[in-house]
Amino acid sequence: MNNKIDLVRQNELAAKFHELHHSDEILVLANAWDCASAKIFEVAGFKAVATTSSGISWSCGFKDGEHIPPDLMIEIISRIAGCVTIPVTADIEAGYYGDDLKKFSDFISDVIKAGAVGINLEDGDSKTRSLIDINFQIKKIKSVKEIANQNGVNLFLNARTDAIELAKGDLKTKIKICIERAKAFEKAGADGIFIPFVKEIKTVEELKKAIKLPLNILINDTVKIDELRKLKINRVSVGGKPMLASLSTLKIIADELLSGDNWNSLFVKDPNYLEVNKWFA
Repeated sequence: MNNKIDLVRQNELAAKFHELHHSDEILVLANAWDCASAKIFEVAGFKAVATTSSGISWSCGFKDGEHIPPDLMIEIISRIAGCVTIPVTADIEAGYYGDDLKKFSDFISDVIKAGAVGINLEDGDSKTRSLIDINFQIKKIKSVKEIANQNGVNLFLNARTDAIELAKGDLKTKIKICIERAKAFEKAGADGIFIPFVKEIKTVEELKKAIKLPLNILINDTVKIDELRKLKINRVSVGGKPMLASLSTLKIIADELLSGDNWNSLFVKDPNYLEVNKWFA
């Protein structure tokens, strides 16, 4: 790692990250899973970088969905935050400690000390595949803000609701639940709302009209980035897709190595060895 983040610097990054959500320009966040992927995004010109729970979990040999040990997740977040000079926001799933608010609060404190200036906090239980009780999720959000204040960092809390995927009922009902939860999370102190798995631009439009906080949408092949720009969506994430695309490239290389004499995919010029080596201490 190259950069030691002190409290002053961390709050400068936090302030910048908050500002990026209130710009006329959409905040496009690429999701990194290790230091090399984070540096690629920084060098490319991204103003901030997010982590991906799926990418980090897979790279460490665990399934996504809170199977990775929390301490290991903290270590990876710390490494990523320490090797870039732009704000880092961490995907911490639902916080890893179920209904144990004490352990959850300690975990949030460790995330902040690792250098993150933002987090995504889900309201879905990966084990039961159901939405977490809204009142308990409100307690978790309030706890995050309290811990951030105690640590002296203006942490950006991106409150995620998985109602589109996990709530019962038709799409109209799911949208209603998203909006209800978004308003409750705003009242509890959230700084932004993240609603993944939306497949129709009309649904995005309904959500944008009803939600006051900066709205984060997860990109997919049925909702296009130009459509999101027209709606002035504040933030767009790509989740584990960059890692999956990278793995697809590795599959091509693997096939070349095993099946023939043309190994041209190995011989790239950008980035090269010397350039990448300079990224790190």
